[in-house]
Amino acid sequence: MIRPVFTTIAIATCLVLALSLPSFAVSSFDRNSEEGMFGFGPGYLTGSTLYHISAYDATGGIESELEFPLNTVLFSLEGGYVSKNTKGQDAFKIGLQWSTNLGNGSGKLKDSDWLSGTAETGPPPNGLGLPAHPGLDIYSESDIVLKANSIDLRASYNFWVSPDVAFGPMGGLIYQNFQFDARNVKQVGYGPYAPGFTGSVSGPVLTYKVTYTIPYLGIHYEMFVSKKFQAAVDIGYSPWASAEDTDDHVLRGKRSTGSTSGSSHLTTVTAQWDIKDNIFFLLRGQYLKIDTTGTQTQTWYRSEVTSSGTIPAGTTITGINDKITSQQNSLSLLLNQRF
Repeated sequence: MIRPVFTTIAIATCLVLALSLPSFAVSSFDRNSEEGMFGFGPGYLTGSTLYHISAYDATGGIESELEFPLNTVLFSLEGGYVSKNTKGQDAFKIGLQWSTNLGNGSGKLKDSDWLSGTAETGPPPNGLGLPAHPGLDIYSESDIVLKANSIDLRASYNFWVSPDVAFGPMGGLIYQNFQFDARNVKQVGYGPYAPGFTGSVSGPVLTYKVTYTIPYLGIHYEMFVSKKFQAAVDIGYSPWASAEDTDDHVLRGKRSTGSTSGSSHLTTVTAQWDIKDNIFFLLRGQYLKIDTTGTQTQTWYRSEVTSSGTIPAGTTITGINDKITSQQNSLSLLLNQRF
């Protein structure tokens, strides 16, 4: 069951407060030793988000997978707060990064379908009346327009084991929303599906929206390489990742909604180059993987005529096995200032 967004935000807020407690527990803490941060800059996102559905019984089954590309230029804004220990070293940090895409993104929506058993070989209306064809039956590609927004709230606390090395707990909340408009489909049918399922259609094909909510915990490691250069690594994991999506097949008059939960892990590497006492560049690379499972519901809001019969408007199918997953690589270059 999907955890509501406000609940996950509350959990992340409690986590941030818990991480901040050690900084206030030091009796000699200098309350004036605090800094704010602000930064901005470009970036790039690659990867994909996909859902894979399946339904099987004793007579066979159906599978379908839609893979949406995440290839786009980003623009990011970042703000934060840093408190220092009595030695002037960074202790508690909290930052919020918001990223959105510039342009429409690139790549193709890839849609694959598999059928087996009587869904293939049975006579209409319950089957297609075609010879069995193991493997991929139908594949299509469509142009996409992408709108991406991502928020990452992250906090960490440093225990300095030497003047140049620190480590400590890290945690936060990632919230992502991706919206796609797909157009101009080109479809190929294989084997007995080639004659009736090969062709193309211009114009709108579908709209798709997916939202990921990921509260996470992990380890933060920081190291000074020189007076002007330092590096940090964050490794995080979440057993509370969740996803919600809506796929509106406008050509078919069918809307599918999914609700899933699962896990996620991330690795972030950050390099900082100081160009002045309070101005620096941040080069940040991140790998994020999300794996969730749940169910999908399909509803026809318009009657659809198919090769196996007519599906009336109002028809609903529930309990379809659903996997919503994503793999993402991002790189950003931010100009930051402490004040």
